[in-house]
Parts: sequence; C-alpha cells; structure tokens
Amino acid sequence: MELGYSLLDIDYLIYSSHKTATQTIARTLKSNGYRCVHCHTLTNSTVQLKGGEFLSYTEKYYRHNNEKKLDIITVFREPLERCISSFFQTYGDDVVTYGWEKDITSTIIYRNSIEELQARFIRELDNQKLQGGFESIDEICDELQLKIVDLNYDLDKQHGLVELNFCRLFILRFDSLIYENFLEYVLSEITGQSIVQENANTSSSKWYRDIFKEFKASIKIPQELVLRAYESRKEIINILYPGEYHSLLTKALKKYG
Repeated sequence: MELGYSLLDIDYLIYSSHKTATQTIARTLKSNGYRCVHCHTLTNSTVQLKGGEFLSYTEKYYRHNNEKKLDIITVFREPLERCISSFFQTYGDDVVTYGWEKDITSTIIYRNSIEELQARFIRELDNQKLQGGFESIDEICDELQLKIVDLNYDLDKQHGLVELNFCRLFILRFDSLIYENFLEYVLSEITGQSIVQENANTSSSKWYRDIFKEFKASIKIPQELVLRAYESRKEIINILYPGEYHSLLTKALKKYG
C-alpha cells in the first residue's frame, strides 16, 4: 500500500459504496492535513482485509492509537442514481484504468448508442449484475455487528453518528453533501476544524459527460425494477429521510418511468 502510512496510522477511513463522493471526501480531508484512505469493500487493494477481520482491526487501531477510536465515514446515495453513475464509471473509466480495454474508443460507452447502453443497464440491473451495485453499508453493518435500524441521522447536523467501543461510524447523505453543498460543513463538524473542499472524480469532468447526461435524461426503467431498488433500501431511506420514503419512491417512479 503506497501511502506512506499503514491502516493503523490513518485519521479517517472512507468506507462507502461506488460513486458516493468517496474520492472527493478523501481528497478534501488529505488537502486539509488528514491521513485517510477510501475503499468500497474490505477486499480491495487498499485495505485487503478478509470478511470477519474488520472488528479486530478497529480494536488494533484503538490500542495502537492510545485508545483513540477509528473514524469511519460512509455515504448513502439514491439507489438508481448511484447505479447509473457507477455503470458509466465502470464502463467509461475503470475498464481502461485496469487494462480491460485499450482506450476509451474501445469502451461500450464510446461505441454503443444511448439506446444500447440503456438496454444493457436495465438488463444488468434486472439480473443484479451491475458493477458497483454493492452497498458498502451492508458490509459495514455485518462487520461491526450492527443492524440498519441501529443507525441514525441528525437532520440539523446533516449526518448520523454511531459510537462503538473501538470506532465511530459517521453516516452521510450524498444529496446533502453534493447537491446542497454541505460537504464542507459536515466535514468541519466531523473533524472539528474548518474544511475547504477539493473535488475529485466528478461526472462533469469525464470524457463521457454528454453521453451520461443524455442517458440520464431519457432512460425509462421498468416500474418493478424501480420498486425493487427502493424496497431493498427502505430501512436506510427511512432513517436518513424520515417520513419521506413514499414521496421519494413516487419521485423516482415519475423520473425513471
């Protein structure tokens, strides 16, 4: 891990799903003097922990840092919006970055029509084969022996906090951070210091931004898939958006249908 420090010497672990502003949060914290790493799952090349090892890692961190708890940040994003963004990140950038395609002209994002891309997205969504479709918060809860109902969210502070023996888990909302511009405020609350935002890996900076925009504006997703996406995240939506589940579902049905 070419970071100059180990997992026992970081200040923050940004452990969050694909396309939930993890790189922006990590860059912002680093540019403000904090040591951090980000991951979407424990088995990635940065963290390299096995299932069941995370809780013992947090205890080792606690002992190593004179009983200082590890601060973990995770972010929830509207499920279908996140899946669409993840689809483009995977097939537009990741396939080139990891050598699965030679260059952008070889990618399906470049070669396929909007209609072909939309058909593929819906097929992968239906078959639950989407790269990045995995929700990190499920793994976090399993590893920390939590249930979704154990989480919380403070609308005034724009984040939730679960205090455990060896770590603190901060739960954030993507729409609050990015669309409502609360990222600096929330990270300032978490760190206790004034934070200046540094963006990274944004859709507007991608080579496929125009294709992405047209894709989102015209896609029609079968109602049963919209319902399934929301029903599978109902517990966490009810916590982060109290009393808003049905209005958010109705909005999604209208937007994607």
